[in-house]
Amino acid sequence: MSILKKSSTPVAGAMIDSRYADEKGRLYFYDNAKFILIFLVVLAHAISPFSEFGDAGDGRQFFLYLWRIINTLHMPCMIFISGFFAKKYIRPDGSINVQRPFTYMVYYMAAQITVAAFEVFVMNTSVAKSVLNPRSSLWFLVCLIWWYLLLPVVDKIEPRYMLVIAILAGLLIGYDEKVSNLMAMSRMVVHFPFFLFGYYVSGEQMQKLHTKKAKIISVPVLLAALGSIAVIMVLFRSEGPLDFSINSFITCDKSYFKIFNDTGINPVFWFLPRVWFYLCAFALGFSFLVWVPRKKNIFTHYGTRTLAVYILHRYLYLAYRGFEWYTFDWFKYEWFGWKNILTLRLLMMVVAFIITVVLSTYPCYWPFEMLGKIKITKLLKKPKEKTSGN
Repeated sequence: MSILKKSSTPVAGAMIDSRYADEKGRLYFYDNAKFILIFLVVLAHAISPFSEFGDAGDGRQFFLYLWRIINTLHMPCMIFISGFFAKKYIRPDGSINVQRPFTYMVYYMAAQITVAAFEVFVMNTSVAKSVLNPRSSLWFLVCLIWWYLLLPVVDKIEPRYMLVIAILAGLLIGYDEKVSNLMAMSRMVVHFPFFLFGYYVSGEQMQKLHTKKAKIISVPVLLAALGSIAVIMVLFRSEGPLDFSINSFITCDKSYFKIFNDTGINPVFWFLPRVWFYLCAFALGFSFLVWVPRKKNIFTHYGTRTLAVYILHRYLYLAYRGFEWYTFDWFKYEWFGWKNILTLRLLMMVVAFIITVVLSTYPCYWPFEMLGKIKITKLLKKPKEKTSGN
């Protein structure tokens, strides 16, 4: 079976092993993967200041390398999983489940308003007064809305052709000088292939990730991806614009014109780093999913509440960056002279894990559960009943 053949089921058709799923048939594997990925999202934000400031003694190169690995992996893989579970959006009779994109709209509007209010009243910063410009990490919600709205059209196109079109669009969108954060347009187009790939992959094909053969293949694939990131670190060690351009290709939020401004690089070659990003993201995603545990773990249940972590940790991150907590000036104790250097910063990994767990608890998830209960069917205008004439 071709990997680019549309599948209508998110899980394998065979009987599910009770060791790997709950009584409702929910596979632990995907919740495990989502929890680890959302932890990496929090961790990437925690270490981001360390990858931007400091010198070798502060571990900047180590944190920059780690930041690039995490950011090349976590969102593409999370988007892949989102696409995988979008299969039931279009029902067998051709109708669509409009509740899904509507719920994402509700989440987005609530988060957009509260994040903007947090920036104004807590951070004392001015913000763009527009709902069309997603605040920071909220771009993911906007992209999900876009992709769900596009699926009824995309679903009518042969998958192999659609995936090629999506990849080409992701490469070419960078040449649009005006592409910006408006409705997360750049990220929506660039990340669309990951969503489509998940949408097209079947449950049976995903089961092949758990084979010994897949694990063996994943080792050289992972080493190649990590090695390519390391090579780029060596080639672009300077603090100049080229070093920054690699980060911009990973975040996928800028046009080529902004990235390569005044670098002297021929525009014909501007798309090549994005080709590298696609290859590296798929390689890291494959290697990651191969080694995600299949059985239930102590953190499995938290993987069902990743959206709450994704949105709520943003407030902490804004304060973390805005109030410069990462400088550790507030830390008044010396630990063997380690204050404000590598060892103390490594503790941020532990803090990131704790934050992920806390924000995954039910009290933090409860507001999202309430918002999710807002049903679009109650808002739709009911069709008028036909009355028969006398």
